[in-house]
Amino acid sequence: MDLQAVEALNEDLAEFADDVFTYLAYRGQRDYGQQYLRGLMLDGKRKPVEPMAGRLGLPRQNLGHFVSQSTWDHTEVMRRIAARAVAVIDPAAWLIDDHPFVRYGHGTAGAMVQHCGERDQHLCQVAVSIHAVSRAGSTPLHWRLFIPQVWADDPERRAKAGIPPPLVHRTKQQIALELLDELAGWGLRPPMVVADSDYGTNVAFRNGLTDRGIRWLVAVNADTTVLPVSGAPVTAWAKRRPAIGVGELARANQDRARRFVYRAKTAGHPARCGWFAAIPVHIAGIIERAHIAATEQRLLPERTLLVQWRRKHDGEPFRAWITDLPADTALSVLGRHATSRWCIETDYREMEQALGLGDYEGRTYAGFHHHVALVSAAHLFCLEQRLHPKGAHTV
Repeated sequence: MDLQAVEALNEDLAEFADDVFTYLAYRGQRDYGQQYLRGLMLDGKRKPVEPMAGRLGLPRQNLGHFVSQSTWDHTEVMRRIAARAVAVIDPAAWLIDDHPFVRYGHGTAGAMVQHCGERDQHLCQVAVSIHAVSRAGSTPLHWRLFIPQVWADDPERRAKAGIPPPLVHRTKQQIALELLDELAGWGLRPPMVVADSDYGTNVAFRNGLTDRGIRWLVAVNADTTVLPVSGAPVTAWAKRRPAIGVGELARANQDRARRFVYRAKTAGHPARCGWFAAIPVHIAGIIERAHIAATEQRLLPERTLLVQWRRKHDGEPFRAWITDLPADTALSVLGRHATSRWCIETDYREMEQALGLGDYEGRTYAGFHHHVALVSAAHLFCLEQRLHPKGAHTV
């Protein structure tokens, strides 16, 4: 936005900031929070602290101290953002993903050479995020930085980057479950969870969702092992029928696929359609079987395999998911949930290109979380303005 557009929103932004920054003890902190949001929304090629402070006419050191060194708790700000976001968009699902932040210094908290999106292997930080998604829009609810084992085991590096002493290495899947628990502690529970194959192929993650009473729809790989449902109960180590891979089962059921549009045409995107088939299955990998064998009933639960082909006569499936949603869930509903990941990609793109998500140059653990919380607040404010341009929303 240009300065005139941001100035026109001053009243709405002040009300929004008073709400999401209500936890901040000092008026000065709340003022700097509001100014930081203004800086993120103002036009500018990049948005690290120094050029933002210049555009805002603020002392660089003061703005930098607020985001990098001030002791305010980002989780309290995310609590207000999450509550407000859920009330605004009434999500149909929560999406879980992780996002890389390219870095050029090895002293930045959690930075190491690891998978970095389109760059493949690169020095970066990675943060796990949870987003609320509905037809009205999508926006982040929570974030946490992934701390690799080499960082967790190095007290000197931890101290320099301000990583809290109690924090230990957790896998991304464990972090996602912990974020869900934290959101539940704030009184927020997902209608269902959607996640990609990094999470969907992790048995502990799927079981963690089930143990929490959370419905899920997760992407899986073509070599994921399943058993077609026959109508009879199947015990964990049953050997009456050989298990097969998702890809093989999909090819055998391609004639059942139906075509539908899963994303309507909009001003910025063409309509998207695909061919989908839903197949009742039992997940039958060794780790899954071992887990079920330790339960009282020892019966493999029935799940639904959802397969997508781009075109009717494509030999190999394009994507596949498994879900524990009820077996009578409409195919169109399954397809819409499964393909909703484009929403989170849109969130990342908007935050990267318009709100400076990747432009933070500080190295501390707290500073990183302060920045992503502030970017999340700016993203939610912009979403609210699109949905309700004249009305402030309170929860």
